Amino acid sequence: MFAQKNRLLFVLIVIIILPALLTSTVGAENIQANENDEEITIAYVPRSLDNPIFLDAFEHAQEKAIDLGINIEWVAPFVYNEEAQIKIIESLIARKVDGMVVSVNNTPGYIDVINRAVEAGIAVATFDADAPDSRRLFHIGINNYEAGKVTAEGLLTVLENRNIDYNQQEKKLDTMIMTGVRGALNLDSRIEGFLDTVEATNIRVQDIVENQDSVNLSVELLEQYLQQNPEIDIIFFVGGWPFYVPAEALPNFQQWSKNGGVAVGIDIFYDALLLQERGLLQYLVGQDMATMGSKGLSTLYNYIKYGAEPREYIETGVEVADDDNLERLLQTHRPWRVK
Repeated sequence: MFAQKNRLLFVLIVIIILPALLTSTVGAENIQANENDEEITIAYVPRSLDNPIFLDAFEHAQEKAIDLGINIEWVAPFVYNEEAQIKIIESLIARKVDGMVVSVNNTPGYIDVINRAVEAGIAVATFDADAPDSRRLFHIGINNYEAGKVTAEGLLTVLENRNIDYNQQEKKLDTMIMTGVRGALNLDSRIEGFLDTVEATNIRVQDIVENQDSVNLSVELLEQYLQQNPEIDIIFFVGGWPFYVPAEALPNFQQWSKNGGVAVGIDIFYDALLLQERGLLQYLVGQDMATMGSKGLSTLYNYIKYGAEPREYIETGVEVADDDNLERLLQTHRPWRVK
């Protein structure tokens, strides 16, 4: 009888305590699951916010982040400044974001801050402009040397169509190159590809103008340069900095083009195509910023989430804009609508 009572008491105790134990265990499992399922945060750090060329990357990275269910941050100095951009990267390290996709130069300051991020356990990739001497995981972007080469080949075709002899060594075709900052690996590679392609011609570079990666400064420098050097024959724009304004904002450039000046450049977007339609630009080579945004984000996500090792270099293709396809490109490249 006593044993039977003890068994009954034991059963009652189990009935009372077991649900509490189960609830406690399930709760612990849920807390652990919630910790494991915390949203991943990846920051995109372009060189500046005032250069709209990065907006295609932003739009498509945003869309991909929604698909993946992760947080994306878009942070950069308003105008390009190496020290300011490095401070932003340092703040992301302090906040312990999961990953970064950055557009930087291959300089000691950038190399150091990227390496510190990696040492802190943050996955870092580069897009647009690379720092191959750092410990970044991968780079996604165009073959910049090839882009410069293709631009030069397009220039030679334009000159042929205008019956301008680029092999006549007695008469030089004076050329100005506008770039952002010398020492930027991506921009210098474009210049190198361009110069190698025209080396055997009579195209001679007279000046290389640096606009400090500033859209506003590029417009000012272009107008000033053509006011002082209206006789220049060719301009090679290494990037699309001054292409974001209407033709009316470039009176000296308009007049120079009307007088027979030939301008070619890298970066295709709606405003640049409008300038080409007006005859201010003759040939453009575009880089696929959309893929840099979407594929750059998804590749870094797959590494962070699943440990999927990416290729060190992911090349995105280029497209060209000339008289043959300009109308079609104006239909496919619409104005940016980032929200």
